[in-house]
Amino acid sequence: MKLVILILSISLFALPNFASELILSKAEALNQGFKKTISKTHSIERSFKRAKKPTSELTKNSLPWPVEFIDQQHTIGNSMVEYQNYSNEAYFHGGDDLRVTSAAEVKAPIDGFLEGHYYTYVTDPNTGQLTKYSKPMSEGGDDLYFEISIQTSNHYSFEFHHVNPKTLPQPIYDMILNGGGSIHQGDLIGYTSTWPVVRYGDSYHHIHYNIISSTGVNLNPEYYSHELTDTTAPEINHIFAIYRDKKIEVLNQKLSAVPEEIILESTDKKGNNIYPLPPVFIEARWNENNKSGWDFTQNLFSNSKQFPDIRNVYATNLRLSDGRTFSTEGNYNNVQFLFRLKIPPTAIGPITLTVKDVSGNTKTRVLNIE
Repeated sequence: MKLVILILSISLFALPNFASELILSKAEALNQGFKKTISKTHSIERSFKRAKKPTSELTKNSLPWPVEFIDQQHTIGNSMVEYQNYSNEAYFHGGDDLRVTSAAEVKAPIDGFLEGHYYTYVTDPNTGQLTKYSKPMSEGGDDLYFEISIQTSNHYSFEFHHVNPKTLPQPIYDMILNGGGSIHQGDLIGYTSTWPVVRYGDSYHHIHYNIISSTGVNLNPEYYSHELTDTTAPEINHIFAIYRDKKIEVLNQKLSAVPEEIILESTDKKGNNIYPLPPVFIEARWNENNKSGWDFTQNLFSNSKQFPDIRNVYATNLRLSDGRTFSTEGNYNNVQFLFRLKIPPTAIGPITLTVKDVSGNTKTRVLNIE
């Protein structure tokens, strides 16, 4: 009995550092039998030659959600734009955590070619971009990090992490062992795992849901799925001005001069959802048509059409001239988002700050330069 109690106490003590995704170094991934994931485009194309019609292009709010949410207070736990750091390298979450009950049904939101495998990620320490590594279900692995994926005929990839491989419907299990096969929208493809972490007072059972374009871009599942009721605009909690010789909080909507950078601390709530999320649109605008910012409404792309460097999007550690400190955080216990907005010395005030959510709810602040 003492041994059982000791093991349980160690397990509970370790939970705060338990990551939502399995992040390994490249050497660790290879040592555990993972290989860099390669698309099986040709075999998938052959499968779709028998299909009656090709997959349509994705449009706004066109897809059913693959799960039934617990209720309106527990919908999206973490979003695509979320900053994540569990004592390793920081990375973008890349998709949405869909909050469900344990062993909840997961259904295909689209027709496609289904596969399943164990997976892990290797993080690029310079950008926060994740590279997936995987291995076949037959080789075994950590059941919490098992993925069902659906490839469409026009090469979108739909990924469902934390599906329980031990409870797969028999046809899906057989399909995966035989290398995959065709699936149709609404088909049952699996059940969620029991997640071993409590967040905000509830067990955090969820499916991590990614949508990846044919060119490898992370798309925003919330934008392309049926709209969730939301009339609440994001909050602008703090505004900071970064000058060459000082870093200060902006008070009374006034700037003493044009700063080199504005850092905006902002959070969003999806309707009655209890989880704070980052806004998807963050912008500073001046001189009418000049602007700086980030628009992740539809995808995880920078304005230059590149994967965004996480260090340019988020200010991780900010120490003000008065000694106060603020940090961007993203884990089970702490959530805070500090967005970076570069301002050129040629900017002329006023500077208008805008944040939006996927539903278009908007909050603005106008900063006058004295």
